[in-house]
Amino acid sequence: MSFFTGFITSRRWAFEEMFRGLKRNAGANAFAVLLSALALTIPLWIALVFYGLSEPLRSLPTSVELTVFTKEGADAVKVANAVRAAPLVTSAQVIGKDEALKALNAQLGLPSQTAGGNPLPDIIVAVLDDRASADEIAAAAKRISALPGVDFAPYEASWHEKLRAVTQASWVGLACLGTVVALLVILVLESAVRMTTASARDEMCTLYLIGAAPGFAARPYAWRGMVLMGTAAAAALGLSAAGIKLLQPYLDRAAALYGGSVTLTLPTLELCLGFVAAAAVLGGLTSSLAALRAWRTIAKAQ
Repeated sequence: MSFFTGFITSRRWAFEEMFRGLKRNAGANAFAVLLSALALTIPLWIALVFYGLSEPLRSLPTSVELTVFTKEGADAVKVANAVRAAPLVTSAQVIGKDEALKALNAQLGLPSQTAGGNPLPDIIVAVLDDRASADEIAAAAKRISALPGVDFAPYEASWHEKLRAVTQASWVGLACLGTVVALLVILVLESAVRMTTASARDEMCTLYLIGAAPGFAARPYAWRGMVLMGTAAAAALGLSAAGIKLLQPYLDRAAALYGGSVTLTLPTLELCLGFVAAAAVLGGLTSSLAALRAWRTIAKAQ
């Protein structure tokens, strides 16, 4: 028998044996798929809900802005270019003194025209990198205040530090929760997959006695695990989609009361396919390890 013929024959046998195992243990396999689908739905649903509900917060600007007041007679464009070249500055916008006065009058409810002239200078709004710390922001403001043509550059950054602290605490809490949920899911998946390989010992014993290689014997179980866990991941996506359809009207009603909107959606098609593929690989790996464990037990007993 040639190498190519043996390669095709061994995999055709594994393919047929995989389907025989799926049919022979249909009840256990269906229960394993259901259990795994529910286990995979838990982290997927938590991630989708958290991502959807946090969208209004993620859309808020988190960068500190410096309001740079120019000196009388200074060229606002040249000052703005110097501000843009300063470290940590991501953008700088010039607001002319006429535009600034008009906006101030509109905010205060005053007429747009005043008889006393315009006392305001040209203003430059500089946006800093949102990853900057309090010390870096203070240093940047000091450097910008020392630029030629700049009168002073006030800013308010206490909210930025508070936001950073709350964000860091939230991420640590989510990481702890995610770790616990991930461990729970892995244990459930391993139990479900091992349930489908409970009959491996008798079959492995027969294959061992006829001189089959370990990889040859474990291949049907690995493929079966891939099919089962891939199906479970697809079912988890379906359950999540059903949950989104059920919850979305209530979210729309609640968000409308606050004049906003919250939308829950499944990940992109590429991410969904990656999720199914990752679950299939995990199922195949777990099943093959369980089958090889049974093989080593038989080999030691002989």
